[in-house]
Amino acid sequence: MEKKSYAVAIDLGSSKAAVAVGGYDEAGLLDIAALSERPVEGMRAGRIENIELVSRAVKEAVTEVEDELGIRITEAYAGISGEFVRCARHTDHVYVYDPQNGVCRRDVEALFDRMRNVQAPDDETIMERVPQNYVVDDCQEVKNPVGSFGKKLSSTFNFILCQQVPMQRLDMALRRLGIRMMAAFPDAIATSDAVLLPDEREEGVALVDLGAETTDVAVYYRNVLRYVATIPMGASAINNDIRSLSVPEKYVENLKCRYGSAVARLAPENKLIRVSGRTAKDAKDILLRNLATVIEARMTDIAEFVLEEIRDSGYATKLTCGIVLTGGGSRLKDVEVLFREVTGLDVRLATPETGLTEEALLRASTPAAATVTGLLMKGAQLAPCVVAEKPSMPAAPADEPARRPAAPAAPAAAA
Repeated sequence: MEKKSYAVAIDLGSSKAAVAVGGYDEAGLLDIAALSERPVEGMRAGRIENIELVSRAVKEAVTEVEDELGIRITEAYAGISGEFVRCARHTDHVYVYDPQNGVCRRDVEALFDRMRNVQAPDDETIMERVPQNYVVDDCQEVKNPVGSFGKKLSSTFNFILCQQVPMQRLDMALRRLGIRMMAAFPDAIATSDAVLLPDEREEGVALVDLGAETTDVAVYYRNVLRYVATIPMGASAINNDIRSLSVPEKYVENLKCRYGSAVARLAPENKLIRVSGRTAKDAKDILLRNLATVIEARMTDIAEFVLEEIRDSGYATKLTCGIVLTGGGSRLKDVEVLFREVTGLDVRLATPETGLTEEALLRASTPAAATVTGLLMKGAQLAPCVVAEKPSMPAAPADEPARRPAAPAAPAAAA
């Protein structure tokens, strides 16, 4: 059986499971060969609560991709997000090996070695180690210390940590399907790869990924990841509030996306929309202004939490490019207007658009596809996943007519 080289990415969100398969072409652009999404149950705020339900949804998405490409997936990269993912900073130093000739690569590697030896707490694992800056002899920060003169080289690293139990459950859910998890990435970092522009990373930007039950925040400045946080609230909280208007659950999402607005004053003041009930008698009319008022209240809460995280990062005054909004929750009408008013920052809505082929742009044309696209990018940059071709069914010889099912035997005559 012939083996093919693809990268495989699995994004397990609170409301959907997404699987993408692809790789980089000769021009260095990411091509997405197949992408599938399935609704998922058994997740709560990014944490697996029912592994049977979760594995079933992932299997459906994986099977659709396998059938489309004629492959069997045995390895994949995955993403993880939740309140159990956090960042912590650690500062350390080394003494320069040859001060007369300045800092060399050997000194930088020695500092990295010290950071690699930093241990996570017993219930957590380190996902990423991101150098924030370099300082020579406690003087001014430098971006690249090699060649600088001094006796001591210091640096602050940002450690992205994840609790072990959610990570173990994710690995277990994939192993139940015969899939080995090659690596797991924080969703906030992966999504950034798919939607942020190089100038935004350099000048300062906060990526905000509005999911169903979580909102991820990642802050970049001078092309360095400075801060990561997850807010345990997302678009499903808005859905719960809309149900308080006596709207049946099955109509809530469509009502929100089709007629809702995140800013009440921008909704028509006297326009009504009829919402079906459980029976014809239960149908009712809802003012769009009232619907928008409910949505605005909850979305304002989310925006205020985002602003608090941005301030906690210490870079609120340095984000020249403001906020980039993505994720399924960003499809809500006027959401960028609300975030702009609450935070006072510029806001841009984003879909995957950086470094993709034209076909990939079509496949990943919605904000909801940003995370799985970013995961695929990160995986394809590391190493391909080994997938095998599914054996094809042998075809009948051309000169052999297809056999028809035998006719049922005639009933025996009565004696």
